[in-house]
Amino acid sequence: MSVNLFEQNLSIQNLSINQSTQIVTGSISSANTEDYYRFNFSGRSSLNLAVNGLYSNANLQVLNSDGQELAGSYNRRKRDESVNITLEAGNYYIRVFRFKNATTTYNLQYSTNLIPEVPPPTQSSTNLIPEVPPPTQSSASWLDTVFQDAQLRADIKSFSIDGAIDRSEVIRILRASEDNGVVDTTEFRDLQNLVSNASRLGIPEYVRVLTNKVVNGDVANQRYQNNPLGNLTAGSSSTLMDNLINKLFLGRDYPTSAYTYQQASGVLFQNGVNYQDIKQGVINDCFFLVGLAATAIQSPTTIENMFIDNGDNTYTVKFFRNQVADYVTVDKYLPTDLAGKFVYASKGSSYNNPANELWVALAEKAYAQLNESGWIYQDNTNSYSGIGKGGYISDAFSHITGQTVSMSNVLSLESLTNAISMGKSIGFGSKSSGVAPDIVPKHAYALVNYDGPTQTFTLFNPWGRESSSKPSILQLNWNQILANFSYWDGAFFST
Repeated sequence: MSVNLFEQNLSIQNLSINQSTQIVTGSISSANTEDYYRFNFSGRSSLNLAVNGLYSNANLQVLNSDGQELAGSYNRRKRDESVNITLEAGNYYIRVFRFKNATTTYNLQYSTNLIPEVPPPTQSSTNLIPEVPPPTQSSASWLDTVFQDAQLRADIKSFSIDGAIDRSEVIRILRASEDNGVVDTTEFRDLQNLVSNASRLGIPEYVRVLTNKVVNGDVANQRYQNNPLGNLTAGSSSTLMDNLINKLFLGRDYPTSAYTYQQASGVLFQNGVNYQDIKQGVINDCFFLVGLAATAIQSPTTIENMFIDNGDNTYTVKFFRNQVADYVTVDKYLPTDLAGKFVYASKGSSYNNPANELWVALAEKAYAQLNESGWIYQDNTNSYSGIGKGGYISDAFSHITGQTVSMSNVLSLESLTNAISMGKSIGFGSKSSGVAPDIVPKHAYALVNYDGPTQTFTLFNPWGRESSSKPSILQLNWNQILANFSYWDGAFFST
């Protein structure tokens, strides 16, 4: 795109972007195929954009002052678009434009966080310093310059003396900012610097991500336990900080459910990861469970590496957004019916059975919580029903594995067998009608095995081994695949 674009007679709306999330509405059609918005940053800042409320396909771009694309979001159909990018001081443009012949209204949400940018430290400097040497006992004096609050500085010095600050210590630092009932301006800026210097302080990446959500905000922070919450700012109350810690670090913001939560007995894994650990419950999330099953078949270590055991009956669960790791914390409380049986994943198992294997149910719960972040292409609510209305296997693959995915592939024996030989995890989508009696229509199945000489495909139904109405394992020839399935999705694992 050329800078000459902006010399044409275009209507460009000016935006004033700050830390508060603001919304502007617009529409695109054959008469107005694209909208442009101009904004300026006076210093290095992070830009957070989202386009939602679509009823047809629209795309989103961030452009520099010359009209060159810096970032974009190009989701298919009417799915929300989002861009998060760090920009230097300067003039920029936001472009919202239609895909092909789409006609739609839209909501453009925008906000920013200023990233402190200061010169290197001097003996007299008291500025905030984002770039510092690795913390050691002999170089601890840099902390005196970076962190201004005495209590926070003392805690950070104490915790970092061994070269690392762990999850529990970060939580203690966050709680230490609550003195006098508020997080004051100095404490808030110190917490921002804690995030900026996370790698130098030896803070694990998953802890950094969660701390960043506490300190610098996240879309999911708008609600906690069905009540309004909001992002942390200078002057926020200690109650807000406590609730953010409970939500993000302790997993206490449970997905909405009509059932009763009870603390589950059992362990994360029993005898390793196996696709047959999966048993679908009362919601229509077969796409996600097949994503787990097919990944477990092809790369069980990927499933194992999804979970970090925090040692306090909570687990931090890893997903991927555009191949970048994101994290959600869950505890062991799961929804049960009146008989004390699980109702979602692992349906029918008693919550107090010490033999329970919990990884599937906890991954499903974490995905329901992640939905509130607004980027997994569901309804953006923290609820089981929010992920229970169907979806794309390819999206589940992308979010679970962070690998390159292929979607809605036509049924070609050559392309499918090539994908299998390349090490792809495969999921099939069945036809909506006219399928064989032992196959569920409009349902996802995982490929377990392919036998080349006989051209036999072994598929797994996520309803599980104990399903009485449909078999959990199918063995089908190629003609049966063609007769009963519409497409396949895949995720590539390099070996």
